[in-house]
Amino acid sequence: MTQTNILNGKLKTGVIVFFVTFISMCASAQSFQTVRGTVTDQQSKVPIPSVSITISCNGYSSGTVSDIDGNYIITNVPIGRASVTISHASYQQQVIPDVVVEAGKETVLNAEMLEQVKAMSEVVIKAKRETINDKQMATVSASVFNAEDTRRYAGSRNDVARMASNFAGVISNNDSRNDIIIRGNAPTGLLWRVEGVDVPNPNHFGQSGATGGPVSMINNNVLDKSAFYTSAFPAQFGNANAGVFDLQLRDGNNNKREYMAQVGLSGLEFGAEGYFSKNSKASYLVDYRYSVPGLLQKVGVITGTGSAIPYYQDLSFKVSIPTQKAGKFTIFGVGGLSNISFKGDIADTQNFYNDPYSNLDFKSNSGVAGITNTYFISKSLSNKVTLAVSGQQIKTIQDSLDDSRNIFPNYREHTNEWKYTITDNINKKFSSKDRLQAGATAHDIHFSFADSTSYDNRMIPLRKEVGSTQLLQAYASWQHRFTDKIMLNSGIFSQYLTLNNSYAIEPRLGAKFQAGKSGSINLGAGMHSQMQDLMLYFLKTKSDHNTYTETNHSLDFTRSAQFVAGWEQTIFSEWHYKIEAYYQHIYNVPIEQYPSTFSALNLGSTYGSTRQDSLVNKGTGNNYGIELTLEKKFSKGYYVTGTVSLFNSLYTGSDNIERNTAYNNNYVVNALAGKEWKVGKSNTICIDGKLAAAGGKRYIPIDLQASISEGATKYNYDQAFEKKYGDYFRADIKLTYRMNRKKAMQEIYLDLQNVTNSKNILREGYDNKYQTIRTQYQLGFTPSVNYRIQF
Repeated sequence: MTQTNILNGKLKTGVIVFFVTFISMCASAQSFQTVRGTVTDQQSKVPIPSVSITISCNGYSSGTVSDIDGNYIITNVPIGRASVTISHASYQQQVIPDVVVEAGKETVLNAEMLEQVKAMSEVVIKAKRETINDKQMATVSASVFNAEDTRRYAGSRNDVARMASNFAGVISNNDSRNDIIIRGNAPTGLLWRVEGVDVPNPNHFGQSGATGGPVSMINNNVLDKSAFYTSAFPAQFGNANAGVFDLQLRDGNNNKREYMAQVGLSGLEFGAEGYFSKNSKASYLVDYRYSVPGLLQKVGVITGTGSAIPYYQDLSFKVSIPTQKAGKFTIFGVGGLSNISFKGDIADTQNFYNDPYSNLDFKSNSGVAGITNTYFISKSLSNKVTLAVSGQQIKTIQDSLDDSRNIFPNYREHTNEWKYTITDNINKKFSSKDRLQAGATAHDIHFSFADSTSYDNRMIPLRKEVGSTQLLQAYASWQHRFTDKIMLNSGIFSQYLTLNNSYAIEPRLGAKFQAGKSGSINLGAGMHSQMQDLMLYFLKTKSDHNTYTETNHSLDFTRSAQFVAGWEQTIFSEWHYKIEAYYQHIYNVPIEQYPSTFSALNLGSTYGSTRQDSLVNKGTGNNYGIELTLEKKFSKGYYVTGTVSLFNSLYTGSDNIERNTAYNNNYVVNALAGKEWKVGKSNTICIDGKLAAAGGKRYIPIDLQASISEGATKYNYDQAFEKKYGDYFRADIKLTYRMNRKKAMQEIYLDLQNVTNSKNILREGYDNKYQTIRTQYQLGFTPSVNYRIQF
């Protein structure tokens, strides 16, 4: 089946759903909702009583004061977008704009306030919007986002990773996957965390050692306020060289039972949350999703990737149990199952995930589950302990096909990797000036690796290993605020891998200097390190004596030194701009012993495990660039965001030639805007647009004559990554209609992706049958419909 047939089927189904739902949503009625939450001290995390909370929404204004436990509640707030101001005599005032108040779900708005270094009478504090430093000890290259942000932008597909591609310095010019390429770094350098726990690849059909995939299993409907770091991140995070996704799951509503249903390109989904008992403050939150193509296949509607049907399902949950004497317990989990089977089809040359000369059966399961206890030893000292288990299972069967469609076994893989994690973190507030965070983590990693490849008409083993190892980590961070305008964050992170006794001790430093009333100078620097993909250590090399040796077993961490300097300022009251310049030196990079162009800095954006043996930590790399962000947060019915990133990403392999990395696109530009109009008293129509442009993908050219002679693809490695495909361009438009009734909110959107049908090149491949090079293009014009109801 061609991609055009698939899209036509999706479009017909989507248009029917869109108009049927739209007709049923035309009525309008005034609706009201409750806004409530808890206000805590940002440094100590203890509740703050007597905080003034005022809310303004559609001409309505009301206020209240937090109780002794920091809780507040405001009822009968009109549906719409509200602005909330939080004030206390001893704390910096906080203004939170763009708070969505909807029918069918109470708005739970928790806030953290920063205590003033000086008394209010001594300094005038300008009301500020929430920044990344309100989340963690970061001063540069970081952003805070919430569930609403993941839904807002055109083309993001409710995917937190694709949403992040709108941030400065982030590249995502591969429509088939959601890999996050940060400032020219390989996507393998990204660390995913859920509820403070390092997790394996959280994507359906994700490969071991990779960090991206076609479909995310992170459900945006369960996300709380989370953070994304792109360089020189603070000492709380380690075992990463590129960036960190620090995801938090929200608590369920402990005051009311609420439900959600959603259907769209990402799947058919149901969610529920609420209290266990009206006499308890404990709550639950659960969300389940199943793939729409898999469901449609069962009723005879063919969708998917060619003749292949992607089957996947995922579950997210969180249970929160506060106690009077033992602190707060949370039980959480995120997991997913996925499988797909491709059959090579000579007529299907535009398949993103398979080629016409291969059959592929692929299965990937991944997840994390854990329990956390947070206990306040005193009002200024708390301790948080987490126990978790996470893992990933991969099964691959790949066969080669000749022109007559005869099958030849090519690759087999059956890998299991699971990890038991215990983490202990303390948080101590000494005063409004000083705060300490420290912690230790032990990962007990177990694995079972077995894969083999075809050689000389027989299958030979690449890995066959069962065992365990441990990764031990510790950190300490100190924040000192000289004044309300000058802050210094210092810290140290360390880690030790028992597999081969690799260790690292990494200092981190960040500073912020407020200049005038609305500007600041921000600095960040640090050392970072990351262990290799665990499978890489156990790759077996055949010796002259017909024995096999693990030649990668002693590989050290890949390391980097990073520096960032930036300036940011608020202008015209609601507009904000930020400029950052950065430099990263990467060393101890695995490369081959003999002269070649290979470097581990170019891995991570394809399917399949790494098969390079006899590697040594002698490679280097350098990333440097400058970024500009101009932003107007949603207010007065619209938002605007623009980013420009100019950068260079270079590496040196064992041939001692400095080359472009595979991710050196040189530039990326994003322009996003959205406008919302009220329809009646409680309904809204929104239009969102996005323009994305980036340098083309770097590639290794195919040597056509050598390929014809050998009857197989041969590359010209002497010209590795010298050239790029044509520049990437894509325009997306999203139309949304949202209706609020008394007890329910319904929303439907039509996301028109690549509306100009731009022909962006994904890759080139050699076609042995026709002895030519064929070009494979990325996603063409694709409409996507999504319907969501909460009640």
